[in-house]
Amino acid sequence: MEFATLFDSLTGAWGDEILVWAVAAVAGCICLVALVNVLDMFLDSNEMG
Repeated sequence: MEFATLFDSLTGAWGDEILVWAVAAVAGCICLVALVNVLDMFLDSNEMG
């Protein structure tokens, strides 16, 4: 299989769908990390006082 054929198949609608899901997965991971950090800060502030 040549690389040109592979890249042609990835530039179609299938490649667009993979790109959308990859961006959604990265955004979801970032949101999850932010949520865990906020909860950690909230729980740490309750332990202090």
